[in-house]
Amino acid sequence: MKRITYLLMFCLFAAPSCDLLNRPVYNNIEYSTFYKNEKDINLAVIGSYGRLATIYAADYVKYAELPGDNSQALGDTGDNAQLDKFIISPVSTILQSAWRYHYRCIANVNEVLAAIPNITFTSEAKQQQLEGEALFIRALCYFNLVRLFGDVPYIDKPISVEASQKLTRTAAQTIYDEIIIPDLIKAQAQLPKKADYAAEDLGRATWAAAASLLGKVYLTLQDWKNAETVLGEVIASKEYSLLPVYADVFDPNNANHAESIFEIQYEKGYTGGSQWSFQAHSRQLATALGISCSSITMPTTDIFNALSEDSAGAARKAASVGEITIESGAKVKHVKKHYMELSIQNHSDDNWPLLRYADVLLMYAEALNEQSAVPTQDAIDCINLIRRRAHAVTNTTHDLTPADVIDQTTFRQVIALERRLELCFEGHRWFDLVRTGEYQRVMNAYFEQYNNSNYVVEDYNNLMPIPQREIDVNPNLLPNNRGYN
Repeated sequence: MKRITYLLMFCLFAAPSCDLLNRPVYNNIEYSTFYKNEKDINLAVIGSYGRLATIYAADYVKYAELPGDNSQALGDTGDNAQLDKFIISPVSTILQSAWRYHYRCIANVNEVLAAIPNITFTSEAKQQQLEGEALFIRALCYFNLVRLFGDVPYIDKPISVEASQKLTRTAAQTIYDEIIIPDLIKAQAQLPKKADYAAEDLGRATWAAAASLLGKVYLTLQDWKNAETVLGEVIASKEYSLLPVYADVFDPNNANHAESIFEIQYEKGYTGGSQWSFQAHSRQLATALGISCSSITMPTTDIFNALSEDSAGAARKAASVGEITIESGAKVKHVKKHYMELSIQNHSDDNWPLLRYADVLLMYAEALNEQSAVPTQDAIDCINLIRRRAHAVTNTTHDLTPADVIDQTTFRQVIALERRLELCFEGHRWFDLVRTGEYQRVMNAYFEQYNNSNYVVEDYNNLMPIPQREIDVNPNLLPNNRGYN
C-alpha cells in the first residue's frame, strides 16, 4: 500500500492550510510563523513529495526519453515532436513546465529547511529524517535542472517573487558543488533505512535513495572513484536485491518491492495520478488494450529490434515491448512496462521507478570500468547478475567472461547496451547519451538509419533552451544556451 500517498492527497486537496499547488514559483510566505510544529513540517515535506509527483506524472518522460532513440511521438508537429525531432524551441510548453514545477518544489523545500531550526521535534532522529527528506528532494530537483538547462538560478532559501525576477544564472558546477552534492551527503547520513520506516511511511526517501542518487551525480561528473565508493555502500548493505522475475519490477500491484530504492508514488482515483501508461501507447491500441492512449512515448523500431531475445533476453523483451495486430490488420508496437488496464487519463497508480537496484549495479560496473584498463571481475559480476535475470536463468549460460570484454572500451560498450536494454522507457536514455558524450553520434546515426535525414542533432543539443516565458519575466537569464538565441 502506498500509504504516504493517502496523506499526501489529503494535504494537497483537502486541507486549505496545505494549499501547495497554486503558489508562485518563488514563495515569500512567512515560513517562520506558518510552520509551528513537527506536524506542520511533516505535512510540508509530504507536500514536496507531491511536487515531485507533479514533475514525474506527465512531462518528465517526454524530455528524458523523446530526444533519445528508444521512444518516439506520433506526428511531426507540436511540443512532443520538437523534442523527438530536435527542432526544440524556447517556447516549448513542456520545458516551461519542467522549469516551473522544479522551482516550485525547490521553493517548498527551502521554506521547510528554513523553518526546521525554529521547531521543537519529538526526537533528534525525527528532525534529521525530515530534514534529510527535504535535502534529497531539493538535490533531485537541482540535478534535473542542471542536466536539462545547464546554468540555472541558485536559490537555497526563501525569497520574494520580486527578488526571484532579478536573479542571474549560476554555473552548473557551482550548483553541483554547493547544493546537490552537499545536500545528498547530508541526506545519506541522516535518512533511515527502508526497514526503519513505519508501514504508513512507505515511499519516503531513505539513506540508500540519497546514496544512489549521489552515485548517479558522481557518474555524471565522471568522478569515478566517489561513484564507486557510494554505490558500493548501497550494494554492500544487502538491503536491496534484483527481483527474480523481470516483469514483477513493473507490476503496479508490486510497488516498493525489494529492488525499488525510490519510487515516485501515485494513487489511482486522483486527478493528479501518473500518466505513464497513458502516454506510452499509440491511440490505435486504445480498444485492444482497454486503456486511454496518447501516442507520446511509443517504442521506436530501433529499440524494438535491439530488444531481441538473444541480446536482451526473453524475459526482458517480453516485459518491455509487444506488438498487437489491430482490427485493420496493422501491427502496432507498444510498451509493456507502462501497461495498465485503465481507461481514464491521469488515474493510474503506477509508480515511477526513479532508482532501482539494477541501475545501481550498472552504475557501479561503469565506475569500476572507467578506472581500469582491464575490466574487473566485480564489474563483470554486476552485469552478469542483470543478464541472468534478463534471460530467466540462474546458470552461467549467458554470462560474460573476461575473454568477452578484453579491454575498457569493449566493456564500456557492453555496459551502455545493458543500460539501454534494462532501463528502457524509464527516463534514463537521453541523460545517459548526454553524460557519455554519445548523444550526437548515436542520434544522427539513428535518424540516418530510419531515413529521417531532415532531422539533425547539433553539438549544442546536450542542453535545452531556457524557457522564453522565464526570460520575458527576468531578462537577467540571458543569454540563452548556445544555439537557441
